[in-house]
Amino acid sequence: MSSAGKIEEKDLRTSNERLKKYIRDKVNHLLSVMGTKPLGREELDDSTLIELDPIGIIARSFAQVLEHQKETNRRLTVAKDQLQAVFDTAGVCISIIDEDMRIVNCNEKQKELLVSPDANAIGRHCYEIYCGKDSPSLDCPAVETLATGRPVFIREVKKKNKHFQIVTSPLKDSDGNVTGVIEVSMDVTEKKKAEELMHQAEKLTAIGLLAGGIAHELNNPLGNILGYATLVLKDRESGLAPEHREKLEIIVEQAKKGSDIIRGLLDFSRQSVPSFSDVAIDGIIGKTMRTLQNRFSSQRIKTDVALPGALIVRADPRQIELVVLNLLLNSIQAFEAVSRRDKTIRVGASRDGDFVRVSIADNGPGIPGEVLPGIFDPFFTTKPIGKGAGLGLSICSGIIKEHKGSIHVSSEAGRGTEFVFLLPASGAPHPVETR
Repeated sequence: MSSAGKIEEKDLRTSNERLKKYIRDKVNHLLSVMGTKPLGREELDDSTLIELDPIGIIARSFAQVLEHQKETNRRLTVAKDQLQAVFDTAGVCISIIDEDMRIVNCNEKQKELLVSPDANAIGRHCYEIYCGKDSPSLDCPAVETLATGRPVFIREVKKKNKHFQIVTSPLKDSDGNVTGVIEVSMDVTEKKKAEELMHQAEKLTAIGLLAGGIAHELNNPLGNILGYATLVLKDRESGLAPEHREKLEIIVEQAKKGSDIIRGLLDFSRQSVPSFSDVAIDGIIGKTMRTLQNRFSSQRIKTDVALPGALIVRADPRQIELVVLNLLLNSIQAFEAVSRRDKTIRVGASRDGDFVRVSIADNGPGIPGEVLPGIFDPFFTTKPIGKGAGLGLSICSGIIKEHKGSIHVSSEAGRGTEFVFLLPASGAPHPVETR
């Protein structure tokens, strides 16, 4: 063999030894990664190295690792989807906020209640999206949690005309540093409304009891005053001077006004039990309007009546007549403060699902917006002293609610007022009666 051939053979053996050593080291490294003790040189000689098929082992190991990775990813995806479903279907608002008060994520309930449909909340400041403000408020619970690292509970806060209870908790990294806030909000708007209604009902009950007691106490002496004054006026032999007769007439007039107030108090306290029957609402409206015809004429008020048929309701006709009367009088009195020529009161009735809808509207001066919220409260009135006790609309509201109906008002200053009440319908509309 030539010297060149010997050199080439020696280089080949050296290269093979390096390759075997490399493969041996990698096999031991793989065994170490797999948690197995590395093999010594005597355990991993050249023949064993070839029998082990290390490249095959590596390939199969990678295949196992990839399969395990795929299964792990699948499980993580399922867990993520489950957590996202819980996150989005929770009955409370959940929002994750970073240190800069920017929204990282929020669930569907949060978007539904506090995020505008066309707004992209992610990445924007929470106070801008949720509160409609340019900066966080002084009592913002998220700010306090970021500053102190402690949870904060707020019993009630108002955002976008809704009421919420809020709990904020710190979001921390592995070192315990606060990196954000998890804010959980519960919409308590309906609960607050229910509490206010209950409080109002309790207040009305107390006022009703007081009003009923006062009315009964005043009714008898006031009746005696009215009776005796009337008797004296009718006694033509009493020889009363004209000035004394005039004073007695004033006494009678004021006593009658007092009786009307007492009657209102008794109606407000609802001492009498309603007597329900099937009645035609157009008959009640027509009868009430005929009793006020002189008032309409004297004030030159035009009436526009639209009663398409005898709509039947289940109601106490006397009490519903009182409701219609009070609402019409309210419209008539509204015109006393205006001098317009086209004074008009529109009255209408129609079927509205399972209810009969009655509307009484006028084109008078209207009711200021700040007054509307308390218009059905007892003793609430904007009329001058002596022009009303503030019980009429409260009585109307009580009667309609007792009939399982509803009443509301819409008004705009300078453009008139409309009262609408709904009563449960009883049967289908009957043909219009000929009167």
